[in-house]
Amino acid sequence: MTTAPAPPAIAPDDLAALLGPCRGYLVVVDFDGTLAPIVDHPDLAAPEPRALAALRELVEHTTVAVLSGRPVADLVRRLGDLDGVVLAGSHGAEVVLTDGSTHELTDASTATAPLDATEAAVRALVDDEPGWLVERKPTSVAVHHRLADPDRVAELLPRVEAVLNHHTDHPPGFTVLQGKAVVEFRPGDVSKGRAVRWLAQRTPRLKPLAIGDDVTDEDAFAAAASAGGVGVLVADEPRASAADHRLTDTDDVAAFLAAFTRTGS
Repeated sequence: MTTAPAPPAIAPDDLAALLGPCRGYLVVVDFDGTLAPIVDHPDLAAPEPRALAALRELVEHTTVAVLSGRPVADLVRRLGDLDGVVLAGSHGAEVVLTDGSTHELTDASTATAPLDATEAAVRALVDDEPGWLVERKPTSVAVHHRLADPDRVAELLPRVEAVLNHHTDHPPGFTVLQGKAVVEFRPGDVSKGRAVRWLAQRTPRLKPLAIGDDVTDEDAFAAAASAGGVGVLVADEPRASAADHRLTDTDDVAAFLAAFTRTGS
């Protein structure tokens, strides 16, 4: 976790006015907790309609990407008809550009066997536990505990983390990240920051604007800053972050995207 100071909260319209015009930015937006409210089960997540409408307009002015821990196929199901938006899934390990071309930023095949072994070991711990969910993704294993009994979380989570950490030395090398009621095991060379840098290299005239709510978005904020761009944290309470500004929630994100779009006219 970053030790940077907490970014100040800002109203959506004020942030749009401060950053505009939008045509100067590569806009990279997280999904869960940013475009879609956090829900009890990941299968229930749905984007805010106002945010989707704003993205459809924003692509008329500049390059827009949705960057998520979810696989691209899952993003397609949840975003629907969102032409003109780059989709970067699995924390940026897989990217589908607007021309339909697919780019693998990491070799997922080298991670398959360690992910299989780690998934099996974690399931042996929590599959019979109410409220726990083990989610296998193309390049990671996520263990959700939002619906689990807090006492059982306190007891089991250290054991889950120990299992995950035990497997980190397997080639190609893995890391363990804590998120909002989730702990995730993924290859060390996979990060949202790497994806932001890759996208920024393809759009050198644009400054990256990274918007996200969780620990995994911190890499994206840092990558945006290193390219002369901006990070925006989505959080209802102040916390340390590499981001420059803070919006409160998904409603704020939708309002900001709508206002930001208007700066392109």
